[in-house]
Amino acid sequence: MMEPWQIHAVHRAAAIAAQAHDGQYRKDGTTPYITHPARVAGLVASFGGDYREITAAWLHDVIEETGHGETTVAYGLSSLKLPGDDAIIIYQMITALTRDRALSDDAQLLDSLDRILDAPPGATLIKICDRIDNVLDMSTMDGDLGHYVRGSAVVLTRLFGRAMQHGYGKAHEALRLCLEVQLPAPEKE
Repeated sequence: MMEPWQIHAVHRAAAIAAQAHDGQYRKDGTTPYITHPARVAGLVASFGGDYREITAAWLHDVIEETGHGETTVAYGLSSLKLPGDDAIIIYQMITALTRDRALSDDAQLLDSLDRILDAPPGATLIKICDRIDNVLDMSTMDGDLGHYVRGSAVVLTRLFGRAMQHGYGKAHEALRLCLEVQLPAPEKE
């Protein structure tokens, strides 16, 4: 159970994310973008994430998907007046989850996964939950869906050990099952 100040931090992160994503929509053009971080944060909470992980889940796309960038996240976290190194831990998770747009698509994924493996463990849970939400919402994907599914298989493989080590096995299994449902059935001869 979270303490009142932790709940306040999560609510503030949700407000920061809502403001940063204001006016943005998912690729379907009608769903407000904020629904994605909200669902990811909900998944992180349902898989046992702590307040730092839930806070980072709310903010995980602010740098990557908005024009606000790292300054907004850093300022928002500093305004929360979190104890100890919590703001730093949250920031490290968020930046590990942020793709480097200067790289090719495939290189972006591998680079991000390397940074996730070097980040606080909660980044692993958030990445898995992010993929779960995107796979469940494949209608918002454009381009090659097979490419996204294959990328998600790479996420499963690369993050397996860390997921098991830190108690995120149920989340990992949920992503595996989501991918299984999305993959076309093999053709019978």
